[in-house]
Amino acid sequence: MIEVNVRAHVGDFRLSAVLEGEGVICIAGRNGSGKSTLMRVMAGFLPLDEGYVKVGGADVTRFPAEKRGMVLVNPSSFIPHLKVDSHILWGARLKHGRPSPASLSKIKQELGIDFEGKVGSLSRGMRQRVALATALVASPRAILVDEAFLGLHEKEEFIVTYGKLVKEEGIDLLFSSQDQTDGRMSDHLFVIDAGSMGPGSPDKTRSLTEHSTTV
Repeated sequence: MIEVNVRAHVGDFRLSAVLEGEGVICIAGRNGSGKSTLMRVMAGFLPLDEGYVKVGGADVTRFPAEKRGMVLVNPSSFIPHLKVDSHILWGARLKHGRPSPASLSKIKQELGIDFEGKVGSLSRGMRQRVALATALVASPRAILVDEAFLGLHEKEEFIVTYGKLVKEEGIDLLFSSQDQTDGRMSDHLFVIDAGSMGPGSPDKTRSLTEHSTTV
């Protein structure tokens, strides 16, 4: 379960956001609406002025980023000099473990990772698949995906598959998109506009739990 009720100022931008949900959550909004700012506040990379961030019932508001049990993935979230398998296994170091060869093979197969080489030399879509696999292997409480699904080949199928994998691991997934129709692949859809999301604008928040047939 992810519970957020935050207010923050970043320069001239004001964020006021409320959400509560578990499973797969989509935050949709236009470019500049506050999606990335919200995720960075949740992950602990930006300070909040008021409110709280809770994950799995634990209040992590005052925790540093590395103690929150969240992994933030964006299109720049990769280590260029690592090779594919080493990169994915680097995620396991964060939980002081290591998946079995069979588990690693399954993850790679499910996420369409059938390539090798240094991650920095891969295409954007391939890098994102590796970064998302790395986050999954890290086994955090929640994975925050900031438009890292954008541009993926067969994006909808990938989101559904990734959502299934994180649920099997008991991980909540929150991803952002500029396209509200991506909410079809989620359990809950929240729409953010000009930094505002939640009870203050009920017409912009709705649940897709009963209508989602994909995850």
